[in-house]
Amino acid sequence: MRAELEAQFARIPLLENKLLAEFTITPLPGYTNRNFRLHNRQHDWVLRIPQPKTDRFIDRAAEATNQARASDLGIAPQPSWRDATGLTLTPTLVPSRSVTPADFSDEATLRSIVAAVRELHFSGVRFEGRVDLESLLSRYYSMLSQPLQHQYRHRFRAARELIPQLEDRDRDYVPSHNDLVLENLLLGQDRLWLIDWEFSTMASPYWDLATLCNSAGLDYRQSLQLLGVYCAAGEQMEESLLFDYRNLLQLLGDCWMAALVND
Repeated sequence: MRAELEAQFARIPLLENKLLAEFTITPLPGYTNRNFRLHNRQHDWVLRIPQPKTDRFIDRAAEATNQARASDLGIAPQPSWRDATGLTLTPTLVPSRSVTPADFSDEATLRSIVAAVRELHFSGVRFEGRVDLESLLSRYYSMLSQPLQHQYRHRFRAARELIPQLEDRDRDYVPSHNDLVLENLLLGQDRLWLIDWEFSTMASPYWDLATLCNSAGLDYRQSLQLLGVYCAAGEQMEESLLFDYRNLLQLLGDCWMAALVND
């Protein structure tokens, strides 16, 4: 790891004249990236090193554009430096912590989470890219080994039959994060930050809401409570669409994870 970090330091202008020994280096969790907190008395950064072959899943140019637009809204941090491969150096958001499932049972925190999502969805900002559910599901499924394709085949067929119904009932696409797992929501002192914009694009608002429900393991009552907070200003949303998206995104997530782990 030391040799790799030294190589990355040499690529980044803010780090090229600094030594590893100058920092306390703490590994951070991540699937598509290797993340490290670099901390000393003068600096506190997160270094993100993309995993090999993540360009199969991620449009890095779109990510950079969409994150910059979300940063202008005040809901996303802006990297101090990045390159076209997705290598980034970003100020550490301190003090902050990742959201937990228990936070969804606290009314004030739930409202903070939903407020950040609403701010994005109703911003009027145009994100790069647009979700195509059929091609996305087919692409992720095609990345699986034959044994895994056989294992997932019934769920895949059911999802393919569901997608045209979703698209007929839900045509309102909005700027979306598309990966609101709990690790990507950071509670700060005065705001909630959304981080890791790799999969951001124009998508159904149900996508982000369903991901929140799945990631937090919300039950039926909690899911409806989240939807109710989101619709507090009078928006009309369908409960059945939220749960259809939950099922579809669970399959997409399972295929993505299996393809990543078994690559």
